[in-house]
Amino acid sequence: MSLITADDVKGIFPPLITPMTVDEELNMEQFRVELAMMLDLPLTGLVIGGSTGEGYALTPGELAHLTETAVKQANGALPVVTGIITTTTRDASARAVAAREAGASGVMVTPPIYQRPSIDNLLEYYGAIHRASGLPIIIYNVLTGMQVPPATIRRLADLPGVIGTKESAGSTLAWLSELVDTVSDRISVTWATDDLLYPGLALGAVGTISGATSLFPRESLALFDAIQRNDYERARGFHYALAPVMREVMCGENWPGLLKATFNLLGRNVGPARSPFTAPPADQLKRLEECLAVTCGRLAELMAAS
Repeated sequence: MSLITADDVKGIFPPLITPMTVDEELNMEQFRVELAMMLDLPLTGLVIGGSTGEGYALTPGELAHLTETAVKQANGALPVVTGIITTTTRDASARAVAAREAGASGVMVTPPIYQRPSIDNLLEYYGAIHRASGLPIIIYNVLTGMQVPPATIRRLADLPGVIGTKESAGSTLAWLSELVDTVSDRISVTWATDDLLYPGLALGAVGTISGATSLFPRESLALFDAIQRNDYERARGFHYALAPVMREVMCGENWPGLLKATFNLLGRNVGPARSPFTAPPADQLKRLEECLAVTCGRLAELMAAS
């Protein structure tokens, strides 16, 4: 196991979906299918148990099992990072230690969920996780009720082991711009708001760990490559192609159920989300299917024109 550095957290770094059986148990056969598809692409890494992977709903043992499976199948081709979405330093540290033992190259960690910590609480939280596990940490700024503003990110960037931030639903494009300007010389600054990948990457985020990249990895690579070549017209084409379905998925409620439904409509057979999240009702599923048809049609045209 080699540990990731800030220089490794860049490009398209998808958070994998966690396939489930009809009774909501891990579907490891389908998980390996997802892994094989990703490992066939020029990605920069994989995240296990992020929000896309329902990390908040996984037991520590399941998270470690998924991580170990991914590490073994990747066989050094890509770094594997384990997501940690939990409430206490004790539980987060235990998950990080288990991730290290499973071969993870780093961890991606939200602030403690449910209650709002102070800045000092956050400094201790992330510091303790690194001390316990020795693993590099990507801050996962996704909690809308516990946003981590740029001034706090800059404080956290001083901690040993903090190598990056994933700016997501807990952040804004304005905050991303400030972080690229003020802290990107010390840590990797990535962007992961699914329906706004293009503007974040164009602002200077060095990569993305986004659910959209797990749904559409090849097309996300093409979007990223277009921005690296300063071909902003082509990049905007991918942005507007992806936007309809990502807006539908990010409608504000039942996101896990909608995301799983989107994977299934693409023929990926990832099963249901864990309860209480469910498949969308028929009328919403129809809207999702219509949006997906539009997105897939536009993406196919763009990929054919490459």
